[in-house]
Amino acid sequence: MTETVRLSQRTDYLAIVPYLLGFHPSMSLVILAFDGRTLVSGIRHDLPHSDAEATEGVAVTLKILAREKVRQIAVIGYGPANLVAPMLNRMREAIDPTGILLLELLRCEGDRYWSYPDADPPEGTPYDITTSHAAAAAVAAGMAAFPDHQAFATHLQPVDGPDRDAVRTATCASYERAVSLLATATPRYWYDEGLRSIHAAFARQQAGESLPPEEVAWLGVLLTSILVRDVAITTTHAYPTSDHVALWSDFTRRVEPGYVAAPATLLAIAAHSCGAGTLARVAVDRALTDNRDYTMARLVECALSNGVPPSAIHEIHATVTAEDLEAQLELCPRTALPKLPALREGR
Repeated sequence: MTETVRLSQRTDYLAIVPYLLGFHPSMSLVILAFDGRTLVSGIRHDLPHSDAEATEGVAVTLKILAREKVRQIAVIGYGPANLVAPMLNRMREAIDPTGILLLELLRCEGDRYWSYPDADPPEGTPYDITTSHAAAAAVAAGMAAFPDHQAFATHLQPVDGPDRDAVRTATCASYERAVSLLATATPRYWYDEGLRSIHAAFARQQAGESLPPEEVAWLGVLLTSILVRDVAITTTHAYPTSDHVALWSDFTRRVEPGYVAAPATLLAIAAHSCGAGTLARVAVDRALTDNRDYTMARLVECALSNGVPPSAIHEIHATVTAEDLEAQLELCPRTALPKLPALREGR
C-alpha cells in the first residue's frame, strides 16, 4: 500500500517536501503533483546553471506530467530570488497552455517563503514546517528527512564495525551452506525457503526487531535467485510501503559486496512506488555499483530516467501472482537456484 497525505494550505506543501524527497532541499526546483488536494508524486531538479539546462528541465518536467496525466501541480523553488524567480516564470509560462492547474508558485529561502508571480509580500512570510499536520503525518508514516542531499545520499552506505564483521562471517557460512545444498536441494526447496525467509524478515520488521546477521546473510544469498527476488517484488501489496523501504534499506546497508544488487533494486522499486524518486535513484546507483549488469536495476533506472509513473510500475508488479511464480518454477526451475558470487574483500 502507499501512504497518502492530504494537504490544505501552503505550509503543508512546504512541510511535506523534505519527507517526500528524503532531505531538506536547497538550490532546487520541486514540482508537486496532486489529485485534488492529495499529493501523488513529486519531481526535483537542481537549479539550472544555464538557459539550456533550464529549457531541458522544463521540457523533462512537462513530459513527465503529460505521461502521468497530472492536472494540478504546485511549484516550489529553493534559493535566492535571482536564481529561482526566472525558473518559476519559465514554469508558469510553460504550464499555462497545457491546461494543468497551477495551485501554487512559491520560493523558499531560510525560514520564509514568497508567493509568485508578485513575490508578495516583499519581506516574505515566515513559516515553520514542524507545526504542520502534514509533517506529523509523514513522521507517523515512517518517513524521515535528512538535513541535506549529501547526508541523504550517504545513508545507504555500508555499515561498519561489529555488525559488518558479523554479517561477513555469517555470509561465508551461508555461502558454504548454499554450495552444499546446491548439490542436493531441488528448485522447489529454494523457492519455498526464499518465500519463508522473506515473510520472516517482514515479520521482524513489523515487530520492530533488527534482523540478526545470520538471517541477513542467508536471505542475501537467497535473493541472488531470480525467482526468489521476484517473490519479494510480489509482496508489495502484502506489507506497507514504509516497511518495504525500511527493510530493503537495512539489507542494502548490511549485506556483503556481491549481494547488494537485489535488495537495492527492491528498495528502488518500493521507493519509486511511493513517489520517493530521489531515494529510488540512490538505491539504483548502489545496485549498479555492486553489479553493473543487473538487469532489473537497469530496467528501474530506465523507468526513472524516462519518467515512467510510479503507478505504472506498481501495476506491473501487482499483477504478478503466486500462481504466476509457481508456473515459472515449473516452466524454468533453474530460475529458483541462487547465483552465488565469489566472496569479495572490502565493504
